Amino acid sequence: MLYVKNKFNGEVIAELKETSIEDAKTVLRKAVNAFKDVSRLPAYKRSESLIDLSERISKGADSLAKTIAMEAGKPIKYAQKEVRRAAFTIKTSGEEAKRIYGETIPFDVEPRGEGRFAYYTRVPIGPVFSITPFNDPLNLVAHKVGPAIAAGNSIVNKPTTLTPLSSLKLEEMLRSTELPENSYQNIIAGGESEVTKFFLTSEEMKKVTFTGGIEAAEKLVKTAGPKKYSMELGSNSPVIVFEDSDWENYVDSIVDAAFESQGQNCIHAQRLIVQKNIISEFKEAIIKSTKKLKVGNPLDENTDIGPMISEGEAKRVEKWVNEAVSEGGNVLTGGRREGSIYYPTVMENVPRKATIWKNEVFGPVTLIIPFEKIEEAIEIANDVPYGLQAGVFTSNIETAMKMIDHLDFGAVLINDTSDFRVDTMPFGGMKKSGIGREGIRFAIEEMTEIKLAIFRR
Repeated sequence: MLYVKNKFNGEVIAELKETSIEDAKTVLRKAVNAFKDVSRLPAYKRSESLIDLSERISKGADSLAKTIAMEAGKPIKYAQKEVRRAAFTIKTSGEEAKRIYGETIPFDVEPRGEGRFAYYTRVPIGPVFSITPFNDPLNLVAHKVGPAIAAGNSIVNKPTTLTPLSSLKLEEMLRSTELPENSYQNIIAGGESEVTKFFLTSEEMKKVTFTGGIEAAEKLVKTAGPKKYSMELGSNSPVIVFEDSDWENYVDSIVDAAFESQGQNCIHAQRLIVQKNIISEFKEAIIKSTKKLKVGNPLDENTDIGPMISEGEAKRVEKWVNEAVSEGGNVLTGGRREGSIYYPTVMENVPRKATIWKNEVFGPVTLIIPFEKIEEAIEIANDVPYGLQAGVFTSNIETAMKMIDHLDFGAVLINDTSDFRVDTMPFGGMKKSGIGREGIRFAIEEMTEIKLAIFRR
């Protein structure tokens, strides 16, 4: 049995039967049969059912938010925000189900093509296998399920065993819609279990979509072999603050970007790169705002910082911070652990050789780093192997454009932090941050294959 625990007090909140190989074979067979039914549904029926599901999510928001807060340790106000996003994700998937277009293609661009014309349509790819993490246990599942079904596919999801309940509740809600039975199923299995391997290697699973860490992704690809993949693999996001900006108005937003959901967020502000002329007053303001954050029970509506997903993860962050201190870094506030809670931590003077500089901390730690000229800010920001999003604060349009051109990140946000996205925008990363695009319309496209029709007159 799998025991799901409340991440704040350790109480068991659910007991689940883990999926066996025989169970997995049954799930696969059901997914293959469901695909035949879902793929035949007209777009308006897929759309109506997903919009129905979105409404059910909104009606069950209180229960879903409480589940997220308990199983993930996410403060309730952020859990409520996640539920709203999940409802929007599913609703938009339903709307986009009506807008899966093809295109005509001119063939007379060369002599051989004269007398021919063609068009292509997008058709469902087939059963999809998705793997989702703990930090957004509802919305990241919605980002797999919504586009898959909108495109006409069935989907099998493997939520992490740390936070499976939100995904199971979503599956239960979907069963109440008019979508074909088994359109969406969950399995309960460990990361590298035989059950996971069974789905990854199955020729009947036509696509794998994964959100998680780079090492896990590398193992996944080696196991699954040639398939279509979409992957989002994290980041180490900078927020770059120039002296000509009105940064004083955004201090609380920057702090929120650094510490929301305990920093367990792929676009959280891990490095604050600040022009030297303002760094003293910036540092003072960030520390003051950070110290206001309330640490405690995630079910308390006043809580800003809850427990990390496990005590082991909190100990890892503690180790990285202590390592950075031993190498010359200073803790300006925070820097302590109580069980699975790690207090929001601001550091300075962290050397580039430190683990916490290069790697994704995925915890409540941010570094303040000085720079003088724009070229130095660009070099510092790019000095990591990831590239999802970067934030830039400046009032100079030339500076903004130069940062957009030279920062190696999939999205550059001007006068905003790295920690902003809407679920309809494309979300592609550079370097090791991932492949595939997670915006809803783009994700739907990646859940399809192109079928080409060529006519000869």
